[in-house]
Amino acid sequence: MTVNGKVLQVMQATDNDIPGLLILEKQVYSGQTPWSSFSFESELKKRKNSLYLVVYQASTLVAFIGARFYSRETHITNIAVAPQFQGQHIGKRLMELMIDRARENDNECVSLEVRIDNEIAKKLYRSLGFEEIFIRKNYYQDTHTDAINMILWLRKNQNKGKKFTL
Repeated sequence: MTVNGKVLQVMQATDNDIPGLLILEKQVYSGQTPWSSFSFESELKKRKNSLYLVVYQASTLVAFIGARFYSRETHITNIAVAPQFQGQHIGKRLMELMIDRARENDNECVSLEVRIDNEIAKKLYRSLGFEEIFIRKNYYQDTHTDAINMILWLRKNQNKGKKFTL
């Protein structure tokens, strides 16, 4: 992947990437680490149904994305781009890679949760075709902030505009 003339390497994450994932989380989430080292270790061990990709510029971790793959759905579990690399379409490219993988797996949809007040992320997801489906009240435990569940239907007209209630 090339961004602004800089070559970025995209590869599958390993346990060796976990310290960098935690540092990147702190940069992106105002000093917080929403996911613990144990959470990342657990995700990386689920090799059959999860995939984490990391993006490096030289030896610096600049972004990552994680997803779980099920029989009918791909769920984006986590995505983060270092502040100094935001706005350069790295997040969009990572999302496109996971959407392509979901299509290869013949999944029906890709889902994710996003903070209700994260306008930049919601704009990105909408630009990729995601729809807001429902709100999860108090989803984020640290701030009790609501999340919006968003879905991208991968098959034409399948459930387009369908709203779910919990």
